[in-house]
Amino acid sequence: KRFLVIITKETERLTRLINQMLDMAKIESGNAEWHATELDLGEVIRESADACAAVYKEKQVLLELALPEAIPLVMADRDRLIQVMLNLLSNAVKFCDRSTGHVIVRLSRESNTVRVDVQDNGLGIAPADRQIVFERFRQVGNPLTGKPHGTGLGLPISRKIVEHFGGTLWVESEFGKGSTFSFTL
Repeated sequence: KRFLVIITKETERLTRLINQMLDMAKIESGNAEWHATELDLGEVIRESADACAAVYKEKQVLLELALPEAIPLVMADRDRLIQVMLNLLSNAVKFCDRSTGHVIVRLSRESNTVRVDVQDNGLGIAPADRQIVFERFRQVGNPLTGKPHGTGLGLPISRKIVEHFGGTLWVESEFGKGSTFSFTL
């Protein structure tokens, strides 16, 4: 049973890697399919948070949503924005400590844009590594174990998706105190 669990997890990991590589190739070649519609970003955030709830519960990390009553609709691809949110939420929980971790997702309006912030109280990112995380196959590992988490494709893909819809994705972080990944549309 133990070996079957390992085989299953590794198969799922390799499938994710292949799908991410194919996704990046399609986006970079201009062959990705985009289905832009007017959508409520608050709904996208809630749906993404629901999809990650089990991981947050298992790791005992608090996930808090700070969503306003009303926010303007944005023109974007719902599935692609869910992909961005799942990536940001998954990264946030990975680097939070069990039972003391806290992730806050904020949605706000800034003049003619809508802004999303995913803030965690995890390890943070050293200044020299803040742009590396947006490069393909580049990762910043846990400084305690030296092991990276993931494939190194999630953030580059997320940045390309956000940029496709005229937005910007960036990180602000203080090493040892957490990170905030933000994007605007």
